[in-house]
Amino acid sequence: MKVKELPKDVVLKIAAGEVVTGCFSVVKELVENAIDAHAKKIEVEIEAGGKEFIRVSDDGDGMSVLDLKEAIKPHTTSKIDTVEDLHRLTTYGFRGEALSTIASVSRMVIASKLHNDESGAKLKISGGLITSEEPYYGNGGTTVEVFDLLFNTPARRKFLKSAAVEGRMVTEIIQRFILSNPNITFSYIRDGKTTYDVPGTLSLKERIKLIFPEISTEDLIEISHFDENSGIAVKGFITMPEKTRLNRFGEMIFVNNRYVKQFELNYALERGYGETLEKGRFPFAVVFINIEPGSVDVNIHPQKLEVKFSETSRVLEIVKRTVRKAIHEQGTYKIKIKPISPEAFHAGETSSTKPIERQGTTEKSFNYRPLIDYRADLKKVNQGNSLPMEIQRQHFRTFGESFEKTGNLNFIGVFGERYILVESDKGLLIIDQHAAHERLLFEKLKDFRRIEAQQLLSPLELKLDDLRYKLLDRNKEKMTQLGFHWKSKNDTIILETIPASVPQSEAKKVFMDILDELRLEKLEEPEKLFDNLLASIACRAALKTGDRLSIEEARRLVDELKEKKLIACPHGRPISMLISLSDLDNYFSRR
Repeated sequence: MKVKELPKDVVLKIAAGEVVTGCFSVVKELVENAIDAHAKKIEVEIEAGGKEFIRVSDDGDGMSVLDLKEAIKPHTTSKIDTVEDLHRLTTYGFRGEALSTIASVSRMVIASKLHNDESGAKLKISGGLITSEEPYYGNGGTTVEVFDLLFNTPARRKFLKSAAVEGRMVTEIIQRFILSNPNITFSYIRDGKTTYDVPGTLSLKERIKLIFPEISTEDLIEISHFDENSGIAVKGFITMPEKTRLNRFGEMIFVNNRYVKQFELNYALERGYGETLEKGRFPFAVVFINIEPGSVDVNIHPQKLEVKFSETSRVLEIVKRTVRKAIHEQGTYKIKIKPISPEAFHAGETSSTKPIERQGTTEKSFNYRPLIDYRADLKKVNQGNSLPMEIQRQHFRTFGESFEKTGNLNFIGVFGERYILVESDKGLLIIDQHAAHERLLFEKLKDFRRIEAQQLLSPLELKLDDLRYKLLDRNKEKMTQLGFHWKSKNDTIILETIPASVPQSEAKKVFMDILDELRLEKLEEPEKLFDNLLASIACRAALKTGDRLSIEEARRLVDELKEKKLIACPHGRPISMLISLSDLDNYFSRR
């Protein structure tokens, strides 16, 4: 007989592979248990990223001696009784796997006591087996200590990331719990240092500021909407479109208070911004979606990071509309129009990469309005028009092959303070001045690889969260190579020099963007990572909408593009598009 039942210890270790995917997953499961136990105070401590030691202590309900012994067995839980209960879940946990699987791949000490009992129990467990039991006379609640995670599965332990990366991932988990549970006091200690000590009285708005110190409470817009037909409620805070970052690390979405990592929800959030969101930039957002438990399935992912809605399209549409309405109602915000001097146009001619100077800054009001998706708009036009309306996005990109195909160029002018119009033998050439200038700066920065620093007359102060502070500490050499020099004072960084190509007004954003890029260091090759850092600097130093070019400046930019035959910005966005004469003739029925 070849088919046989696997030994219990093998089954547990296999199950642990789904639940214990890293130190962060252990912390997540233990904190969720504490919240389900109605804890008002939770303390988390880790050492070496959690690989050597994890402790989660709470003042929740606690367990009796009998319940404690049951809790460490596989598939034991107090959360559900029947399959139907899965459709009425109001707790984080329900699988009954966490404690047993963690215990099976670590050395664990768990102590728990009911508040009204004189004593509880303290169990020592190694590899899933209880090695000792003794009375516990501590406070009511539960404390779990995990030592030497995956000690008995060395093949899996070696796949744990470095202590720094594991610790960063634990910190991210703690941040999500701090945001989603504003009535709970959280204390988080990492390698002997208190990272967060958040009282339960701190408001959500203040917690957001604590997690993202680069934004202020004034940057936040409250969103709130309740759809009576579906019973779906969306609430939280977002930032205006000018307050963004390079990645989605600032987007936190919770479904029934459970953090979810689901691209379609992030995309719906971003679509709410319409065309007001700069390509490649992402907002800060802490969004809570509350929905009837029977309308969402959380039992589709071992770590419960994904959910399935019974009406996905409706949820996405409500999220998008809620965000769009909040931005529209916010009214106006201030943008800066920065005229530049002709002699300052040629940025980056030497290793110092001199920046385009911003002079005579004035403020101008600009109303954000939700825009119609132009692609959908063209489709509607097509339905009532027999003409071959081929002037669509994919056709615009045909120019992206090479400047060589455009023939002679005749400069026309600058349109909308952001596009350069040029006549060519093939048609009308439209150049995005920001994308074009960004690519030219990027190429010049790459030529030198080390960026000259400019001394600041007035140093800049930035407050960093724990994740960024540790990233900065590990990447001192890279940041110095990029032109940054600083002093540290607690959680504050005092910038003394910045890259010579970066305007001082953009320095803080560039600094933060680069730290966010370094957060992806394990996912990128070193050469690619450094190019990404240079691209961040180039993007912030490049011309923006409202930076007024003289005719001579615009001509020089076009000449450089033609000479270097560049077709895209460092982030892959097209620099230009060509509307051919034949397309125009077709559109106007000139046959």
